[in-house]
Amino acid sequence: MIMGDYKVGEVWWVTVPFSDQPKAKRRPAIVLDNDIIAILAVYVTSKNKDNPYSIEIEDWDSIGLPKPSWARIDRIISIDEMLMDCKIGELSQKDKDKILQLVTEYTSGKQHEFSIVAIKRNPDEYLQVYDNRWKCWLFPYVRSAEENNKDNVDRFVREIIGADESTEYITSAKHCKYSVSDSVYKIYNHKLYRLNVDPNNDISKKQKFTIDGIDYRWMTFEDMLGDENIMEKNEDVISFVKSKC
Repeated sequence: MIMGDYKVGEVWWVTVPFSDQPKAKRRPAIVLDNDIIAILAVYVTSKNKDNPYSIEIEDWDSIGLPKPSWARIDRIISIDEMLMDCKIGELSQKDKDKILQLVTEYTSGKQHEFSIVAIKRNPDEYLQVYDNRWKCWLFPYVRSAEENNKDNVDRFVREIIGADESTEYITSAKHCKYSVSDSVYKIYNHKLYRLNVDPNNDISKKQKFTIDGIDYRWMTFEDMLGDENIMEKNEDVISFVKSKC
């Protein structure tokens, strides 16, 4: 899609004025369309990388960027053509698809609401379910309900553990990640719940088991961190649960 001298996915040096002071800063930006350019913030600290809307530019060096970079999809502004300086390069197709898909999600206000349950047995193992769509072990999850979500989560958990237990709500967080089932990047809002399962419960006594054709197993965080497939597909959620539980 060509727009005059610009192309969607190109990275340019632009001069960005500050809204609250008579100063400006020169920084990279990604062309989205005729009127909007997404600011590409060059972050190198772990604090900024933790922002869910900081999307990694994986092929930053081949573009010509000076250091590892992240696109801030929550910082979208209109830039006057007079403030466009010079072209740096163009996003790889992989980075372009990822960023444009997430920009579309963000600007539409769309989020995919799911609840994750950290079911723990002593001393430090968490229940994992094998998801055939993701081809991966994941924390048990269920689509969040608009109302009375804790009741919804408790019903879901009781079907797994076979006991009348109640979960504890911990917190929520947004994650921008690739949906294996739909082959697109999405913005997820994950609500986290926790439950320490009774050691006398039958599922506590088995390392692996199957319920209604679905496989479950207990894993430590060390097990998860050492599995390349899990880390490739679910590293952000593992870090989220580990830090909160």
